[in-house]
Amino acid sequence: MGRHSRYGASKVKKRPKRRRGMDSARLSARSRQPGHDRTFRRAESKFIEAARSILPASTYRVIDQPGDLRSIFADTKGSLGIVPEAAIENKETGRKFFVEVKKQGPAGNAEERAFKHHTVQFYKVLRKIYGYDFHPFVTVWCENLAMDRRYVLKAGYLFEPDNYFLWRNYDRDLLRTYLLARCRAWLD
Repeated sequence: MGRHSRYGASKVKKRPKRRRGMDSARLSARSRQPGHDRTFRRAESKFIEAARSILPASTYRVIDQPGDLRSIFADTKGSLGIVPEAAIENKETGRKFFVEVKKQGPAGNAEERAFKHHTVQFYKVLRKIYGYDFHPFVTVWCENLAMDRRYVLKAGYLFEPDNYFLWRNYDRDLLRTYLLARCRAWLD
């Protein structure tokens, strides 16, 4: 574009508009990338280890990353699904429920992502597959999710009472009480 001045026309280059937020160059230049925080693995491992030590092995099987739900969302082009951290199965009855473990620091979105397993439609999907009179999916919140008021308060409003557990300080006695109650009510 040209600009007219008293000395005649001159060309002025327009600067490209700077976009707000992160572009790919700025994102890749960050020293700490999203997804690099793998500390959630510690919470998941603690749950598997604790559940295996709490539940009698003669009665219950604790399955690490079960594949049962890997292909539950299907169409003509293939399937998608989820792989929760664990499944707990009664060896005699074959009944089971799934466990998703979430941890988060003072900020993050693990709390929001946890709710996808507790929608009315997802309840219907699992009821169609398993035919249970309960929703066989539990979310266990650890660390800040289990302690901070802003998360704890919301949990009571957004989860069904039996379908979430606030695992404060990784207290095994609290977990024992919860797991044994769910196993007796749902699996035995």
